[in-house]
Amino acid sequence: MSKTENFVNPNVLPSFFKDLKIIGPASLQIPKYRELHANLEKASLTSPNCLFAAEGTPMLISNQTVKGYYQNNNFDAIRALEKQANDDLQSVYTNIQTNGINAWTLVESAGQQFYISYSDTGVVWVQTISGPVLVKADDSGDTSYSLVVQFGTYSPSAKVAGVHSYNITVPSLITEAAIALIVAMALSEVVAEGLGFLVAGLSLLLTEAAVDIGLESFSFAIAASTLSAVAVGLVFVVVFIGLFFLWDWVNQKYTIRLQIFNWDTVNSWNANGQNYSNAKICGNEQSLNFKLPPYSSCNPLPPWLHNITPLDMVCSYAQIIWENDNTFLEGCSMAIQMQKNALSEGFTWAFDCPRFDDNKQAAIDGLFDLADYRANPPWSYSPLRLQVNCTETSIPVSFSLSALSGASDGLYNVLIHINQCLV
Repeated sequence: MSKTENFVNPNVLPSFFKDLKIIGPASLQIPKYRELHANLEKASLTSPNCLFAAEGTPMLISNQTVKGYYQNNNFDAIRALEKQANDDLQSVYTNIQTNGINAWTLVESAGQQFYISYSDTGVVWVQTISGPVLVKADDSGDTSYSLVVQFGTYSPSAKVAGVHSYNITVPSLITEAAIALIVAMALSEVVAEGLGFLVAGLSLLLTEAAVDIGLESFSFAIAASTLSAVAVGLVFVVVFIGLFFLWDWVNQKYTIRLQIFNWDTVNSWNANGQNYSNAKICGNEQSLNFKLPPYSSCNPLPPWLHNITPLDMVCSYAQIIWENDNTFLEGCSMAIQMQKNALSEGFTWAFDCPRFDDNKQAAIDGLFDLADYRANPPWSYSPLRLQVNCTETSIPVSFSLSALSGASDGLYNVLIHINQCLV
C-alpha cells in the first residue's frame, strides 16, 4: 500500500493532538448518514434551498517571529516558511487531492464529531464552530438553520496555521458532522482542481456531496454578491501560505500573487473591484469584493490542537492570484481599490508585469477610477518597496515586490500591509 493511501497509524496520534478520539474513516460514515436521513421530508428542488457564503476572509495565525518575516517583507524567510509548510502538509494535500473522501477521518473531541485529514507532520480539518441556529420560520411552517463551518490548516514545523469559515443555511436540522463532511467532500474536489478551480462550480460540488450522504433534497447556491469572498477562501484552501506542488496553474506563464494583510486594529478594509489587462484571476471571479476585518488578538484555533508553540499573531488576510491570459509576447497588468470601513476613503494600487521590461507598481491615497489609474498611474521610482499614507488619519500602507524580473518560476509576490510602515 502506498504512502498516499495509508501514511498514518490511527493508534499513534501526533503529539499536536489532545483528547482526540478516532471514530473511523469518512467513507464508513456514509451508510449511517443515509440511514439517518432516510425519513427527512423531501423539499422542492425547483430552487436552491441551501445557501453557502464566506464568513469573513482567511485568518493567519502564527508567532511574532513569523509576523516579523511578513512585516519586514523578508521574502527569503517567507519562501523558507512556505517550504516548511509544504514539507509538513504535502502528504496530507496529496492524499486529499488523490483520494477525496477516503483521505478524511471522523474524530471526536469534547463530545463533538468532525473531520480531519492528517499525517504525523500536519493536519487539515473541517469542523462546525457554531450552530445550528434557527434563522427562519414562516407562516407555512418552513424553517431553515444556520451553521458556521471552519476549514483549518496547521503546519507544526513552520509554526503557522490558517482558518477560514463558511456560513451555511440548510432547510433541515441534521448532524453537525454531516455538514462538515459535505464541506470536506466538496473542498476535496477544489483541492484536486488546484488553482484552476471555478468558484461558480462549488455549489454543484456541495449539492453532489449532500446527495452522496443521502440528502437528495439539498440543493446549494452561492449568492452572486458573495462569490468573490468565497473565491478568496478557496484560494486559501488550495495554497494555504504557499504549497508548491499545487502551482500547476503557472505553466510557463506570469503569475502575480498579491497578499494583503490588515494590521489595523480599528478598521475593516474592503476590496472594491479591479481592472486588468491580459489577466485572469484564480477562480474566474472578476468582481473582487471582500472585507478584511481588523487585526485581532482572539485566537480561533480549536482546543484539540495541543503542544504547539504559542501562536499569538492573528491577522486577516487575502491572497489574490492573477496570470497573463494571452501568453504570446504579452505581460499583464491590474489595479484594485481598498476602502476603509466601506467609506469613500482608502487607496488605489496598480501593477504592471511587461513582457520585455521590469515590473512596476504604483499606489496613491484615495479611490480613483480603476481603468484610468491602471492605464496611466504615477509609477514608483522604487517599485520594490514603497509606502503611502492614506485617509484623513494618515494610515500607513506599505507595498513590497519580490522581484523586478527574472523569477525562475514566473511567480511574482506582492505584499500589501495596511497600518504598517516600511521597516
